[in-house]
Amino acid sequence: MLDAFFEPRSVAIIGATPKPRKPGYIILTNMKTRFKGKLYAVNPKYKNVLGVPCFPSILDVSDEVDLAIVVVPNRVVEKVIDDVIKKDVKAVIIITAGFSEIGNKELEERVKERLREHGIRAIGPNCLGVYYYPGGVDTFFFREPGTPRPPPSDLAIISQSGALAASIMDTAASRGIGIGAAISLGNRIDVGEAELLPYLRSKGFKSFLLYIEGLRDGEGKSFLEALSLISDSKVLIYKGGRTKVSQRATASHTASVAGSYKVFKDVVEEFGGAVAEDPGEIMAFASAVQYMDIPKGNKLLVVTDAGGVGVQLADALGDLYDMPKPLSKELEVQLPPHVRPNNPMDVGGDADDARYELVLKTLSKRYDLVIVAALLESPGTTPYIADIVKEVQEETGVPHLLLSSGGKYSEVLELRARELGLGFAKGVEEAIAAAKVLWRIRKTKEILAKRLRCQKAISV
Repeated sequence: MLDAFFEPRSVAIIGATPKPRKPGYIILTNMKTRFKGKLYAVNPKYKNVLGVPCFPSILDVSDEVDLAIVVVPNRVVEKVIDDVIKKDVKAVIIITAGFSEIGNKELEERVKERLREHGIRAIGPNCLGVYYYPGGVDTFFFREPGTPRPPPSDLAIISQSGALAASIMDTAASRGIGIGAAISLGNRIDVGEAELLPYLRSKGFKSFLLYIEGLRDGEGKSFLEALSLISDSKVLIYKGGRTKVSQRATASHTASVAGSYKVFKDVVEEFGGAVAEDPGEIMAFASAVQYMDIPKGNKLLVVTDAGGVGVQLADALGDLYDMPKPLSKELEVQLPPHVRPNNPMDVGGDADDARYELVLKTLSKRYDLVIVAALLESPGTTPYIADIVKEVQEETGVPHLLLSSGGKYSEVLELRARELGLGFAKGVEEAIAAAKVLWRIRKTKEILAKRLRCQKAISV
């Protein structure tokens, strides 16, 4: 049934309008641009909106409708839902706000029960809905080109905050970071994370970034089961509502009950999900981790032409990772006198692409994760370093993270990294965040594997 949200054959936008500042206008514009199926507008004031045929009611649409997008004032939502039921629509996305998040629980409950009685699936209310690149569905009412959409990838965002999901997409688009799907759940009267995770995994998505403020009563078990079903994926969850102050905010935001952060973190890790420690890890996951394999062990190598960057990385990661000094006579004789094998490996401010290549091809295979910090301000380095890193990564099977900071040079290097599908960190902070997330994902996978072994042993 979830196909009706992501791969509908026909869509009706209830509340479509020719007024540019209205969500109904933007959603219709988005769908006209991307959606290849049948598209209908519903608004009693118009016969045609932006070249799309417009009907007074969804009941006046002669064809079947798979998906209805509801963007009308909350006072008329119940009437619209009655029409949706009569039309036998398969699924509905309720963009409209003004439900339990402001205390209007009775309205939300009535809408939920009416849809449930008739087997109609729902996302929302109080949400941005669905962005799904493969199916051309885009109900995020943020206009392009001001908020461009990112290139596709196998990363999916599932968020209880629509604005957060949109801001991640905006940042990703500006940097060429891929996102293939984003779902804003809002108040979650029906569809939630537990259904979406295995569904999107079945569609080829392999990386999942979640923002969760809380789960409804009874959802915990199904959510953990869903994590188990996608244990071959990379999952990072930012849990909102960790303090008393933020718990108050979640109640007025999406009417979520935040619950204990520690209990949530401990249990989720048992089932293979990694929990973000700070907001910076969100973009690090999108920018770098989604493009990288999980390290097989704990040995880290840092290669850089900036000694200070190497020291910062070692300060931040030295307690998480083992950073053994490389021993290589072969390498030592090929390096200039002022450069010696070490970890962090400072290749010198005069390093060129060839020196990076020499060091990486000699040392990378001895480690489980390699961070390559390249400041292109050095006269001998070029964006071709990204190609070298990609080649060594493929030859060794060791995940590599390319790091650069600064202005135009860094942007050029990131562009090349994106073209190659290479993990890239913009600045030391993002690289540190990415390395911490990779470490945490590996640890959670180990915890999950240990728990499954114990379960198997007990059942024998």
